[in-house]
Amino acid sequence: MFEPTTLDFNQTATINQQVLVFGSNIDTQLKETVVKILLQDLPGVTDISVDRDNWERILRLECNPEVPSDLVVAKVRSVGFKCYELV
Repeated sequence: MFEPTTLDFNQTATINQQVLVFGSNIDTQLKETVVKILLQDLPGVTDISVDRDNWERILRLECNPEVPSDLVVAKVRSVGFKCYELV
């Protein structure tokens, strides 16, 4: 039989989320910090990570569906880094 459960805050926060994935040239901790500071104030962004060990230097954002990927690309490029959406 189905047992009702309650969602904790973390589960509720991720229900209406999307994950945006980008390739970049963010290859140092300093560059990663600059990009995180730049993107953390976008409304709806809940997590930002960079895989600097991956050859594409993967930039990953968890955010609400209203955050447009082209805005992320434009902001990252505005400070001189490469950024392109991975599909």
